[in-house]
Amino acid sequence: MTTTNTLLLIHVDPSQSIAWHAYRYAKAFLENCSSSDESSRPKLNIFFYGEAANTGNALRWQTADRANLTQLWSQLSQEHQLRLPVCVSTALTRGITDEDNAKRHKLEGNNLAAGFELVGLGELAEQLSLAQKVVTF
Repeated sequence: MTTTNTLLLIHVDPSQSIAWHAYRYAKAFLENCSSSDESSRPKLNIFFYGEAANTGNALRWQTADRANLTQLWSQLSQEHQLRLPVCVSTALTRGITDEDNAKRHKLEGNNLAAGFELVGLGELAEQLSLAQKVVTF
């Protein structure tokens, strides 16, 4: 039996309300799939692009009266062994970097949140080629 691959392509800034819809979609998808048989379980891939790269910024501050979307994505990643790839170019132009890119580009420190990883657009192309369904927020 074939497994359905869904790509969740997120391009909105985490301060936008629609970014929360993307998170809730992913969470519901993963919770609904957890009871499926391993061989037929639908697969969810995520890709953060453009303004959504800000979601991976560990230094994003959130007021105490609101949940921190970056932390929620990190928790979801850990709970479901979910990769959180972020376009490296869009992240770097927004001041978000991991340790390797900080060294490569002579930047001080890194601020990529736990669970997130910086990747090239080749990864997005691969995910698009494998996806039977693409959901964009």
